[in-house]
Amino acid sequence: MNRENLALAIAFSAGLLACGSGAGNNGTSNTGGVVGTGGVAGAGGVDTGGLVGTGGVQTGGSQATSCDTCSAGLVCERNPPAACADPNWAEWLVPNSQVDVTAGAPNLESYTDNGDGTVTDNVTGLMWQQAVPATKYAWADAVAYCPTLTLAGQSDWRLPSIVELSSIMDLGQSSPTINPTYFPSTPSDYFWSASPSLSLSSSGAWVVRFEDGCTGHYDVSGSYNNVRCVR
Repeated sequence: MNRENLALAIAFSAGLLACGSGAGNNGTSNTGGVVGTGGVAGAGGVDTGGLVGTGGVQTGGSQATSCDTCSAGLVCERNPPAACADPNWAEWLVPNSQVDVTAGAPNLESYTDNGDGTVTDNVTGLMWQQAVPATKYAWADAVAYCPTLTLAGQSDWRLPSIVELSSIMDLGQSSPTINPTYFPSTPSDYFWSASPSLSLSSSGAWVVRFEDGCTGHYDVSGSYNNVRCVR
């Protein structure tokens, strides 16, 4: 499954691409099914949730002429034209690896190493923290950490949503499933997203395991995972 379809399926919360028998060190089981079930675009390329199946774009999302006007809960998407958006939805084109593009997927991944500890995704317009902190964080601490980060002269960092975090997976790579040129030394391990998991009520959050690119959820109580911030 390419990253575009994965992001669409995650956005629908239709199921999980299970990380082994469980995605949490508290024994949480991934029994929600395989990603993609229920998340496939309908006839004409548009599903009932308002997502365009061919581009991973949400129609009818909250848009603005300037990121300066973004209201609470929305984030700035910097790829032209700049717009305010709900970070829990793939409102931008989702990049795909060369392997998937060769197989027919759109939006070949493209990155710029800014030379200042950050990497810009030229498809989504998102800017990423390049080096992963050595410390693993509890989820609440991970959410709190990113806004305290000052990197490359920027201080508006945040923990990425599960859709955003999934967008930098490169399923053409293995252990870790990420572009090694632009994201070197990435642990083949779990990374927190800012997205709560409804499967665990208020006690869970979505994660991506960069060993194999699977997604799942962790119980936030007593779990410590890696962090990579985004803006």
